[in-house]
Amino acid sequence: MGNALLSAFLTSHNRKVVRSTKSFRRFLVIPDIHIGDAVMSQAALTALRDFFPDALVDYVVNKTAFPLIEGNPEATRVLSFFPNGTFPSAANLSALRTMIQRGRYDLVLNFCPYIDDKDIGLNGNRLLNFLSHAPTIVRNEKQPFRINHFAYQTYWFTRELLSLVAKPVRVEHFKGLRLTIGDSAVEQARRFASEAGLPLNTPVVMFNPDAASPFTRMPLEKEARLLGRISQLKTPVLLGTGHSWAGIGERLLAFLTPDLRSQIHLVPPSLALEAYTALIDLCDVFVTADTGPLHLAAARKYSRTGRHKFRNRTAVLSFFGATPARMSGYDSFQPGYLPANQDAPSWSYTAESPCRNITCVNKAYKTCRAVRCFEEVDVEGLTGLIRDYLKTLAHRPLGRQEPAASR
Repeated sequence: MGNALLSAFLTSHNRKVVRSTKSFRRFLVIPDIHIGDAVMSQAALTALRDFFPDALVDYVVNKTAFPLIEGNPEATRVLSFFPNGTFPSAANLSALRTMIQRGRYDLVLNFCPYIDDKDIGLNGNRLLNFLSHAPTIVRNEKQPFRINHFAYQTYWFTRELLSLVAKPVRVEHFKGLRLTIGDSAVEQARRFASEAGLPLNTPVVMFNPDAASPFTRMPLEKEARLLGRISQLKTPVLLGTGHSWAGIGERLLAFLTPDLRSQIHLVPPSLALEAYTALIDLCDVFVTADTGPLHLAAARKYSRTGRHKFRNRTAVLSFFGATPARMSGYDSFQPGYLPANQDAPSWSYTAESPCRNITCVNKAYKTCRAVRCFEEVDVEGLTGLIRDYLKTLAHRPLGRQEPAASR
């Protein structure tokens, strides 16, 4: 997949598509149907606006992610389209074809690897498929100083092709990911923080133990050990209860002693994703695997109405198993990584595995009988990163707003 000739051939095809496009007034951007990918693919909107600030740009997203993307000023319309699921259904594809026919789009940008050209009826005409950029991304993995994050590569894939037919009206504008959050979600998050008794002058750690794939989820015993060590730091911990792996929060608590459990507050699965994202902003460190909430934590938060000011000071610590960390992780210190769009550091940690290779990026198709992605995990090292960062907050005003319920 990293073959230079293959990459050159696919790039040449993309250039022909762009150069044969007669108008650049109407665009459709199709991200992957998953939540995290819908967040990352917003980078294409930024690239489009670098060249065509007045064009119509439609963005179709997962229905769950929709409230977090709605309000992005670089999309003309954000359309709630895909249901929750791993793959788009035949009905989804049929509806997408109808949308494209009725929308009379000049150019469609497809960032979903599970949708090919024939699925949406374009057969390569007026269509740019991000999958054609895969050889470049694979080859970038051999160049450790090149930023290879999917969002960053999405931006430059789009920008470089558009530069063949137009001049940018603004300089490079990609600053990282963004989200918009409504007032009710902010109030829900503050209410939860108040009811949990989170102190205003003490750092808070939020731990997301969930992941959609067993190849990106740390084994339960090792996660429990990490959670226990974090609890020993004597700081409040918010613990997710799980969606993909329902009940994982309660299972982790069973490993801990009563005194450590007293530091932990469970975040119920009933809390809406938008409110969950607002809750992340109230925390000082977010710990997670490679899954959708990682990108929610890394993205900069904006108020949809302008009535709320977000802290955007959440440090992000992510741990990786099968998937290559440079492609979807965030790190402020390692070369070749994209930092989180927060006024706080980010770290990506890759567990030791005897069998990891580039094919592991396709975790949806992995069939390993034994999951060895987290064979060795440096729990003490991960805890040390959190402990050292929390020490830097000891004399810094946290700026956490008092929950509305206690005003």
